[in-house]
Amino acid sequence: MKKYSCEDLQGSIYFAPNVLRNCCQRFFVNGKQKGDVEIVKVKENKDLDFKKIVNAKKKIIEDLNNNKPNPCDGCPKIQYKEWSDEIKIKKISLEAHSKCNARCSYCSEMFYGGLNPNYSLELMLEDFKKNNFFEKNVAVTWGGGEPVLLKNFDHIFKTFIDSKYPKFKDIRVYSNSIIYNKLIHKYLDEKKIILTTSTDAGTQKTFEKVRGVKKGFLKIFENLKKYNKNKSGNIIIKYILTDENYQNEEIDEFINLIEKNDLLNCNFEISTDYKFENLDLKKTYAIIYFFNKLKSKGSEFVHFDDHVRKRIFNILSKEINNDDIENNKIFKDLRNYFNKEIIVWGTGRYAQEVIAKSFLFKKSKVAFYVDKFLDNKENKFINEKIFSPEKILNSDNPIFIASSTYWQDIYRQIIAMGVNKKRVINTLVV
Repeated sequence: MKKYSCEDLQGSIYFAPNVLRNCCQRFFVNGKQKGDVEIVKVKENKDLDFKKIVNAKKKIIEDLNNNKPNPCDGCPKIQYKEWSDEIKIKKISLEAHSKCNARCSYCSEMFYGGLNPNYSLELMLEDFKKNNFFEKNVAVTWGGGEPVLLKNFDHIFKTFIDSKYPKFKDIRVYSNSIIYNKLIHKYLDEKKIILTTSTDAGTQKTFEKVRGVKKGFLKIFENLKKYNKNKSGNIIIKYILTDENYQNEEIDEFINLIEKNDLLNCNFEISTDYKFENLDLKKTYAIIYFFNKLKSKGSEFVHFDDHVRKRIFNILSKEINNDDIENNKIFKDLRNYFNKEIIVWGTGRYAQEVIAKSFLFKKSKVAFYVDKFLDNKENKFINEKIFSPEKILNSDNPIFIASSTYWQDIYRQIIAMGVNKKRVINTLVV
């Protein structure tokens, strides 16, 4: 039976020091920011009752489908399709403490308030296992606060990674890398984890403005260089544009440090302050400059996160007309894919939004969709059939990877299939 829900309502938990949340999604409704939707308050371990969690999630889903006011109203992640009636956890985000050694201008006390968790993560893990509350494979994100400042981090981290049930497979660590951690380095070399580090500055002066502390600026790049010694390909370097750090000169200094520390092989993710509903034109062109500069230096993996992608399209669609699309240097490389039939790999929300709102698909058509994870019931996306990845071997059409989080994983899979990498659209898509 079809109904309104989302992936997070169906199977995610975000652990904060004193509350559980369904997600970390922030969105705007009538100019007001909403999101970070709570499940239950937590004062002690017994509040981590899986029945309470299930009932709280089902209550929101029920309200969504009965037009009753609820905290998820207006969220772009809500989809109307067939969802299971069973609530099982397949993604957890461990933001269980709010101790941090930075005070970022775009952050809040939610993440640096200095709180320890009101519960034990290890006891939670055992209890959820006992009650068969996990799917077989679970994605886990380590955040905070700064994750390495969590008491007994190494021991808890290892406990999760060594788990047999559930098997934690997509393991991501969000660390500012001011503190070097041997276990993170070990698991990076073994390709068991993905590390994301946000740097947000190219100079000490700007670092102090954006990160709110004096110590650690160059140490971040030194530690990233250590982590990257064996070129595992599992490091994402993120840059969040703010009012203080978007100038071209600052971006140039940042890229100089990237080159100096031999980090161009890493993945780069460009973001913006989530507190702003819209981007202005200056920051939009700064983001485009940033993307093109990294690509010109030889970086292969440069992407925008969700905060950026939609906002760039929204501002440019107001400022750019059809003549601009045909002539503006912003679209120079993208124009190679205009008026073509494009294979889209991915059938999630990212794909839906890019097809509906991008200059690429204003000028081109979808040849067909492929996805590694096919829905056994329907196998359709936007009323079109979804094919298995092998289908791409039967044509020479360009391929658009409709994912930011898993872009590199899919890219590697495509290359491993013997497909020429020139078929993959790896240029600025807005």
